[in-house]
Amino acid sequence: MMGLESGPRKVLSPGASWDYPGPAMPRIFVAQTLADSWLNAGRVQLERDLLRLPGPDGIIDLFINPAVFFERIDGSETDVHEVVGRVKTAQELAQMGADHYESSVVMGDYAYTVVPGYLAIVVDPRGTELTMDGVAWGRLVSQIEALGA
Repeated sequence: MMGLESGPRKVLSPGASWDYPGPAMPRIFVAQTLADSWLNAGRVQLERDLLRLPGPDGIIDLFINPAVFFERIDGSETDVHEVVGRVKTAQELAQMGADHYESSVVMGDYAYTVVPGYLAIVVDPRGTELTMDGVAWGRLVSQIEALGA
């Protein structure tokens, strides 16, 4: 998911863009398959709930929380929950009364195809969320893109 494909950067969902306005605390969705490929290739380390990214300026820690990216609604239904193109954590799914299994989420009478993964938040060595400006955000995006898909 992260726009790691070659070519121009892609908008992740309506209203979202790669031009990070900062200063703020960015949330990054990392697909499970991408995290697995990084781990299997030895490009990142996983320590409990921290995904550790190596880089030229040192290690960047990402606190990861299980989440899904809503890809589409199944069938010809209307997205009454307005979740397509959005990321929801496991906690949010539980609060919504949704049932999640692998690449599916069911909410009431509606089924969705989802991409399982993690909502990642940049944290400092003490675990406190970091505020990033546009320059720091650009460095982080470059560091993530350098990991490859």
